[in-house]
Parts: sequence; C-alpha cells; structure tokens
Amino acid sequence: MISIHAAAGHRRSFLAGMILLAMAVCFVQPVPLAAGGLFRKKAMREPKIARPAKPKPFQSVFGPKTREPVRAVPVDPPSASLPALYAPSVSGTLSPVPRIRPDLPRVLVLGDSQSLLPFGDTLQKTLVSGGCEVLFHGVKNGTPYFWQGNWPSPVLTRIYEPAASAEACGRSSEVSMIPRSIAEYVAAYDPDVFVFQAGTNFEEDLAGETTAGIVAKIEASLRDASARGAKILWIGPPDARDDVKSPEFQERAVTTLRTALVENLGVQGYDLFLDSRDLCPIPNDHKGDGEHPDNETGSRWGDIAGKWVVDRVQRWRCDGTLRGSPGIAPPPAANPVPDSFTRSLQQASPPARAFEVDLTLEAKSDPGDIATLPYTDAFSVYRYRIARPTEMLPQLLEFGLPVDLSKGAPVVYVLHWTVHNAGQGPLATRVAAREIGGTYRMRLNLLSEHPLGPPLGTMPRFDDFNDFGAPVFVAADLLAERAF
Repeated sequence: MISIHAAAGHRRSFLAGMILLAMAVCFVQPVPLAAGGLFRKKAMREPKIARPAKPKPFQSVFGPKTREPVRAVPVDPPSASLPALYAPSVSGTLSPVPRIRPDLPRVLVLGDSQSLLPFGDTLQKTLVSGGCEVLFHGVKNGTPYFWQGNWPSPVLTRIYEPAASAEACGRSSEVSMIPRSIAEYVAAYDPDVFVFQAGTNFEEDLAGETTAGIVAKIEASLRDASARGAKILWIGPPDARDDVKSPEFQERAVTTLRTALVENLGVQGYDLFLDSRDLCPIPNDHKGDGEHPDNETGSRWGDIAGKWVVDRVQRWRCDGTLRGSPGIAPPPAANPVPDSFTRSLQQASPPARAFEVDLTLEAKSDPGDIATLPYTDAFSVYRYRIARPTEMLPQLLEFGLPVDLSKGAPVVYVLHWTVHNAGQGPLATRVAAREIGGTYRMRLNLLSEHPLGPPLGTMPRFDDFNDFGAPVFVAADLLAERAF
C-alpha cells in the first residue's frame, strides 16, 4: 500500500509525482497476499492425524527469562509523554486519543487473549507498516458479553501504545481494567476501521443448539462499532487441537459467526470476515492448551491477518468509501465496580476432588506496590516443586499434571490470595510472606473445578509464568488465605 500525504512547502514536481503514484494504486488490481489464493477458503481441510498424548514439559527452574513476564499492573495516571495510553482508574472512562497522523486511517483493534501473545505485536506492526494509525486493546477472555458493558469486574487488558510509525510499535502495558463497552471505545477513539479479533472464548455459544443470545450480542456490538460510520472487520479464531474442539464443532461456530456478520453488515464492498483456522493451525501434538498457537505460528498469523486488514483499508480508500475523521466526543461515564465478590465468597464450598501434597516454593509472581492497586483484593500465581513425586504419581496423573520424572520433579502452579482489604486498605496476606525454598503442605483443588473459578478469573491476577499448558490449583482453604 502506498500512503500519500501532501505537506505545505513540498516542491511542485514531488507533488505531481505522488499524485501519479496514487492514481496507479487505485487502478491496479489488488495483488493476492500469497500464492494459491491465501484468503480463499479451502474446499476441504487437511485431515489431522491423531497421535498419542505426550507429557507436557515443565518450565526450566534455572533458565534465564527470554522475555518480560505478562502481569497485571496498577493503572497509572496519564503521563506527559503518553497522555491517553492508560485509563484514569479501574472504574473510570477511556481517555480520548488525539490523532497522531490525521492523514492516515485510524484502525482500532479490540482483541482477546490471542492479542496478548506475539500475534498481537505482529498484527500491530503489520498494520502500521501498511499505512495505518493503530489503537489496540487485548482483553483476556474477551467476548461480546465483555464489550457490551455487562462485565463489572476488572480483567487483564493489554493496552498497546498508539502507533503510526515503526518506532512506536511493540510498546504496551498490562493493566487490570473493567472491560469498556464498544460505545465507549467509539466515543473516545473514533476509529475509521473497527477490527474485532475474537471467537475463541464463545465458540460454545456459537456452536450450540440455541444461538439467539450470542447473535444478539454480536448484532449490538456491530451497531455500536459502526455508529459513526466506521467500517467493520472481524478476525476469526485460530484452529484448535482436535481433543479440545473438534473440526465439526469449529465449523458450526464459524458458520454462525460469519452468518451473523453478513446478515448485519452485508459485505461492505468486500468480505469482512477472516477465517483464521487454515492460517493458524494447531496440530494434535501441540503441547499447549490447544487453543493458543506457539509464538512462531501466532506471529505468522498476525502478519497474514494484518495484511488482510491493510488490503481492505486500501480498497476502501481507493473506492472513496472510507469515512473521514470527525472530532472526538467525550466518552460516557462508566459504572463503578460493585462490591459483590467478597460478599458471595461464603456461599461457595470447595469441590470434593482434592489431593494433599508437600510442595517446595520456587518462584512467586510479584504484585508490585500493592498500595497503588486499583482494586484492593488480588491474587498471585506461585510455582512449587513437588516433593517425593514418585509417591504422588497416581494423584498427579489423575489431575492432569505433566509428569516426566526423568527430568526431575514436576512443578505445580497455585493461585494464592496475596492481597486483601479488611477495612484498612490493601494489605499483604500471610501467604504472601512465604519464602522461596520453604516447603509447605497443602490440600489442592483444580481452579477449573472450583465454584470460585469464574469470579476469580475476573479479579486482578499476577502471573509471571504464562504457562498456558499447565493446570492451576487453589488451596482447599482458600478463604483462610485472607488472614494477615
């Protein structure tokens, strides 16, 4: 894509040359992004070969970190250099972002946890290199339920720095933030193109027998996103491992999503839905969670998806159908955070399935300065090494832990209640004082089986490990961990 803008003081010959180039771009047929028709849906997906399940590897204890850990951090006040990067508070409103390059189309990407991985970084860079100004939020567990303003509790959100140049790409911050509604995004950021990257977290609704509820949420999302005339694009979910989601299940989900988009937006001149399954395959021997690709595959997917978006933007610009950029209106007020989480805790009872084990603490996720936390209860993931793993082998296998005793004792991730407010402000709990190297006996439940699992997923959670393939546990006496 050739980006053209004229500035006062340019020489007349330069201006004439640029005009000729612009005419050439708009009258040349768009070139396919890859040989063989990259964005043409295959008539038949290549069948997967089932392989025996392999043990999941555990992380090296002493190996150096290859990248900064992903963690939720307190929301900072706006700074002079980045006046609109952060929300003013966890329950505040989005700050309007002035346009960096008014001559470039503004693209807003609203993604889910896939955008917290290398896919997101590559997508941003590809869009910017294609001549777009990019605003980008990646919301962990993001769904249309989140983006319709129906989720009042904070979730991990990656906010990418607004970027219109290569130098500004790749800078972001993770914050614990209430998911903002699409109406708020449109009011504050006023995009020319609104890109959704979503589907993984609500495929069960899309593939179910009754889809009216999720379709209604999608319809409302599309109406809000296009309220000021923005074009809409949707990047669908990647492939999933067959034992996580079968190809038939994924096909039903994609069909529902694509139909909902077409019925509500037509084709906007070009196909608005990118089916990512063939572009981001997850093989049956993938050792992760089966829904998030490895870094290399995710990065390649981000590049392809970015070029697909740029291709659509280029066509709309040449057609003259991409809207202008009116002034940014102030965003509506957001709802305050309800104090319902703590009140509902006593009603939950731990699941019956549990096992008792001696664990040696190896590493703790650091919440930082807890006095600055926007929400006063927080949780941290700790990594433990199992003592006497041979004795515990039956229980480890029963709970799906990766076991390869030839490489040493396996690790266990436990989510602990490390910050609590009992009326005197946020304070570190007793479990937060556990020392590296100490051995502790615990009775553990799987977080995924615990009745508090869903609400815990909405609370600030510090996780320096990001091992998507490993199960997470909670102590059977979780409520007792609030003690100081």
